[in-house]
Amino acid sequence: MSAQRQDRIRYEGNDYGLAAAPLEPYFAARPELRPKFRTFDTGCMRGYIARWEIRGERLYLTGMDMVCETDATFASLFPEAGGEGIFASWVGGDLVCPRGKLLKYDHAGFGGQTESELILSLENGVLKSVRTKNNTPKQSPQP
Repeated sequence: MSAQRQDRIRYEGNDYGLAAAPLEPYFAARPELRPKFRTFDTGCMRGYIARWEIRGERLYLTGMDMVCETDATFASLFPEAGGEGIFASWVGGDLVCPRGKLLKYDHAGFGGQTESELILSLENGVLKSVRTKNNTPKQSPQP
């Protein structure tokens, strides 16, 4: 399998990749709502790329690029979303946004380790904390 394409998230006016699939728990809890997605290729086995945005400390699902075996659209899956998106109350835990150069490639998951990560911690769709993790190896002092 290839590294998976990342969902996209907008936070504080910046766009980031998202090394997570926060829509999956939604569909796991509501399997009857999950359309028959077709994979784009081995780099998108879930069959969609979701778009997210944090506004006023709340996470919203704002759109999806998908290939389905049905006529499903974002509007048909989430009719309550309107033009603003849907509040993602089902999302909890850390959302990791890779940043900087790729340090180590991994074909499993979302592509490997980058220089740093922006970590957005959420509880029931509400942003609780933000932190940055530095993954750059520390240099030993030269004698």
